[in-house]
Amino acid sequence: MASIEQRGDSWRVVWRHEGRKQYTTWPSEEYAEQARAIVEGHRARITANRVYADMGIPVPGDTDTPVGITLRAWCEEWLPSKTRITPGTRERYEQQLRDRIYPAFGDLPLSQITSVLIGRWLNDLRTQMGPKTVTRYYSLLHTALGAAVRHGHLSVNPCHGTDFVRDQVADDDDGTAGHRAVYLTPTEFELLRAQFADRWHELLDCIIETGMRWSEVTALAAMHLVPATATAGPRIRVWRAWKEANGKRYLGTTKGRARRVLPIGADLYAALTKLVDGQPPETLLFRNDDGQALSYDVLYDQVWKPALRRARLCATHPPVGDGEHLEGARGRCRDYGGTTWAGEPCGSRVVVGTTRCAAHYGPPPGSVSTCECADVLHQAPSWHDLRHTYASWLFSDPRMTPLAISRLLGHQQLATTSEIYGDLMPQAIDAAVDAVADARKGARQS
Repeated sequence: MASIEQRGDSWRVVWRHEGRKQYTTWPSEEYAEQARAIVEGHRARITANRVYADMGIPVPGDTDTPVGITLRAWCEEWLPSKTRITPGTRERYEQQLRDRIYPAFGDLPLSQITSVLIGRWLNDLRTQMGPKTVTRYYSLLHTALGAAVRHGHLSVNPCHGTDFVRDQVADDDDGTAGHRAVYLTPTEFELLRAQFADRWHELLDCIIETGMRWSEVTALAAMHLVPATATAGPRIRVWRAWKEANGKRYLGTTKGRARRVLPIGADLYAALTKLVDGQPPETLLFRNDDGQALSYDVLYDQVWKPALRRARLCATHPPVGDGEHLEGARGRCRDYGGTTWAGEPCGSRVVVGTTRCAAHYGPPPGSVSTCECADVLHQAPSWHDLRHTYASWLFSDPRMTPLAISRLLGHQQLATTSEIYGDLMPQAIDAAVDAVADARKGARQS
């Protein structure tokens, strides 16, 4: 009498009542099965709103017909009206709605979206993606429903009824949560830098000395360089970044529209000006061989990853291979437990006297040394971790204040800096005890 259909990441229970199609949408198959049992228990003589009510989800007004505009219809009306977002952001919002929000709530009237449904949906998302990604989906849904409240479609935003905490991880209470950023020491950075070809050194130095995002540093042009004056050292003006919309890249505003002027050393300024010496003001500082903007994916795969692996290899302690010498060994690699990189038994013949074929005798692709030698990099950072490293170096300097660091990083609010880099400020927290003690000690002596 009732069927269950999977639609994206949600499940829909469908049946007919009095000649009309009825359906309910649920964030998990378990809830869909419970709803179908209710429908079949009533021999399909039940409305969708009555099923929601029987499942403990209250619906206002008439329980026989849906009430108000659906979330999908509202978002299709609301999103095109937003004027303060870039084309790339609009495209990303549309993708987020299609991928996760519409499958769960798109066909529900706004009045039927409850904090209970949202909470279940969030818990389901947390099993599939990281906390920051979950927060992005939640924030978009929260914003859309908040706009519905302002336009009179809802009396209250149901997101407010959840206990969701932005960027919260599922294992908060077992002590395994932690900041995922990689912070390099100055020595570790130099170890990594030494593995890059000379042509990339200025790019690495620019990121590590300014903390710019990849989209910002690769958008720099000759016109962004500001020479030293009698009262100030050289600077870099940052006001644009690479964006993407409809599969095409374009130059737009920086994240949060934060314009800033960053101080740089004289050596870095001289190196950067040399890159565009005699070129027009619009010439990009960092460009490929064709003079075009650098691609993150290309640079990550063809430059960053090979350099990182070289930095993590030790000449004294190379990665250990899978094979071993065995007197008289013959036959197939699989005869000695050898498998392909896909995990299938390997049918290639072994190198005589060893337990593996020529392709599998050595270490697996991408293997690195596991020793503790000082001249080997033991971490695996990304391009963006150079920005995190820059922030960590600033926080380690007592002359730098959190507010100054926040402005240098281009954060709109100091709270953003605190959330991302709160673990870099333990000294300030510990110093609170000494500050209070010194204050009281001074009062007692007076």
